[in-house]
Amino acid sequence: MNYLECFNINEKPILHVKVTDLKNSVEIDALVDTGFSGWLLLNHEIYKKLNSLELPITRKYRGIIGNVEVYVARANIIIGNLNVDAFIESSPYVEMNLIGRELLKRLNICFYRVNKICIM
Repeated sequence: MNYLECFNINEKPILHVKVTDLKNSVEIDALVDTGFSGWLLLNHEIYKKLNSLELPITRKYRGIIGNVEVYVARANIIIGNLNVDAFIESSPYVEMNLIGRELLKRLNICFYRVNKICIM
């Protein structure tokens, strides 16, 4: 099997992501976050560079800091062999990049011999 990335169970699973809108393209590292139900949550500074296809709606998430309302824009997202037209999300309070479950559903994640997590 060809894995995109494998991590020891005690490592933070971070993947390289390329995000493109109509005007710009950015390559970032994003943390795999199975607790985030959305698509790709971006640092607000990065989001502002890629929001040319912003939608006139917001989404709300409940997190450990309470309810968070995020802006949403269409973008092309590439993670390894996955190339998908999807959504990026952000708010002025977001400081990190997170890959959420909507993207993770399109990748294969396996636990290998109990001490590794591999993403294909």
